[in-house]
Amino acid sequence: MIKTILYLSFLFTFFIGCNAQEKVIANYIGYSFNSTKNSSYLSQELRFIKENRDTLKMNLKLPYDTISHNIINRGVFYNCHLKETVTYTFTLKKICASDIPEAFNSYYKTNIISDKKDCSKFTEIEKNTEYNYTGNYGKYVDINKTLYEIINISPDDGCIFQN
Repeated sequence: MIKTILYLSFLFTFFIGCNAQEKVIANYIGYSFNSTKNSSYLSQELRFIKENRDTLKMNLKLPYDTISHNIINRGVFYNCHLKETVTYTFTLKKICASDIPEAFNSYYKTNIISDKKDCSKFTEIEKNTEYNYTGNYGKYVDINKTLYEIINISPDDGCIFQN
């Protein structure tokens, strides 16, 4: 009986930890573009100031057509275009690259090696792929080499939600 209770407690704690979500409240101050280890992607570094005055850099990997020099930037989450000086609340969930749907052509599926202990943490590797625009790139970001899915953003008045 005690073993069963301990086992159920462990499972409950494990599943709560796996589905844990983090809230980040920060004031958006701007962005810049950086190269990646794949010529078909650019990294848009979104910069924020958190409530405690720490800087937060959230990276959004965007498809880049090297022939036409076109960046496909639909914004974060569901086509949300952030406005400078606005304070946003992000609900983030740590994920593994394998959690990104197969239909999406993602930088995180081709250019990272996940950490063995925590699959949301990663190391980037160099691997060029052909330009191919598919999927919702704005839902997946990295912060300090940790992969997250954006679950919610508030305010969402700059977003275009798909039906």
